[in-house]
Amino acid sequence: MKTTKKVLLLITLISFCACKKESNGEKGNYTNIKKSATASECLAPADWFTIVNNTRQTPPPNEGPTSVFANNATVTNCDFHQWSWQKFLWLTNEVNGVPFFMTNLIQVNAAGQKLDPGNGIVLTDTAQASSTTDILKTPNYPSGVPKSTTVYYSIFMDRLMYTTMLKYGPIAKNDPSKVKGITFPVGSLELKTSWIDASVLKDPSSYFITQGVINGVKTKVALLGMHVVGVVENHPEFVWATFEHENLAPAYDWSKATPTTDAPVTSTVDYPFFNKSSTATVTNITSKNGIYTDVFSVYKYGVPVEKAMKGSYNVQLYMKTSQNGSQNFNNIRIINQSVKSQLKGIWNNYFYNGSLWINTEGYNGTPAQAALLDSLSGTLSESTPGKLTRGSIAAYNITMETYVQVGFGKPSSIHANTVDNIVNCFSCHNTSHRSNLSPLFISHVFTGYVGSLQGLNRKQIKQEHVNEIMADYNLRLKVK
Repeated sequence: MKTTKKVLLLITLISFCACKKESNGEKGNYTNIKKSATASECLAPADWFTIVNNTRQTPPPNEGPTSVFANNATVTNCDFHQWSWQKFLWLTNEVNGVPFFMTNLIQVNAAGQKLDPGNGIVLTDTAQASSTTDILKTPNYPSGVPKSTTVYYSIFMDRLMYTTMLKYGPIAKNDPSKVKGITFPVGSLELKTSWIDASVLKDPSSYFITQGVINGVKTKVALLGMHVVGVVENHPEFVWATFEHENLAPAYDWSKATPTTDAPVTSTVDYPFFNKSSTATVTNITSKNGIYTDVFSVYKYGVPVEKAMKGSYNVQLYMKTSQNGSQNFNNIRIINQSVKSQLKGIWNNYFYNGSLWINTEGYNGTPAQAALLDSLSGTLSESTPGKLTRGSIAAYNITMETYVQVGFGKPSSIHANTVDNIVNCFSCHNTSHRSNLSPLFISHVFTGYVGSLQGLNRKQIKQEHVNEIMADYNLRLKVK
């Protein structure tokens, strides 16, 4: 009897470890969508929520040579999700009601020029990365109240990343070949945040609200979303995590879609970006289509799914990609629940919508990893089975990548989207820049700073980014 118990215990331990660890080389799966209670316990530790003098004091994550990221053979999918949440919580630690990122990071514009936040968050940029015309607005309600308004964006950098940009920008301006193989150091951090005039929200009480300056006018602004982008050990490509307010737009109803038809999107309630009297289709989330309201999210947590027929049944499946969709989805779901149960205050109204990184296992040391990123160049985002993207390979923020959730205008339907057409952070952020290769160019702020040193204005810098994004994307499709 005792022997039997020991054997059962051993089997249980082996099963737990198998569930806990995932090789970075894991190929994508093709299984039915499940919300398994036996998924790896990707939890938020209690010390993230320590309260001192009535304020939360989340410690910064360990991301250097003594961190879990230092061993590419044992780091897990969950480790990246835990880093993402902990980094967000650390950045939103508040002192006298002001979050850390507002007081300790440097606000810059898209050309890398430091801004003066003396009167509040400086807001002038409205176009999303995908196009100079892709702009997100709140709905035009029949009553005209509240009025329709535009989403604005701001960028922050930590001092380490900022000084690295200042150091290498002039070198890249004069001779880009001299920055080949150079990366931003571990600890470098960049944030992109989205904001809106708080007065247009029907109920602003669940949003973080602060002073902003919209085109020179002081205005109370509400935080909608945040990209947390940081370099950890063995990952000079950055980890790309995204967070957003939990109630901005409806989700696409996959249960009503089929393998050959899309489900029109409707709602019984108003959202900040969806009017309940509207009906939306893929056109509402297609780049450069001129429709900037009544948007919706397609892939929860940035994990792509699809509909297929199994016999006579219409089923929903994880798309076959470079990443184990089931594990990734469940880890995000579980850690979000874990945070939700422990986090107090205004930040509990924001959720984690996934993160993206590259599998660098087998590429030891920064030179080898930089060479890998340079070799992938504009194909860094490819997510077919066997490729190196990991995490949420269709990662997006509903306020920042609204119009590329099913590709750059292709296909013309949601049900026809395939892994070849998937767009993620690396579709826009890669080492390719005017045929020059360097991991520094993964940051658009760096490329914008170099452009400004070369005499380009902000409009020209933006257009250059869009041109490069579309060139890389079209090349990818052509290669396929």
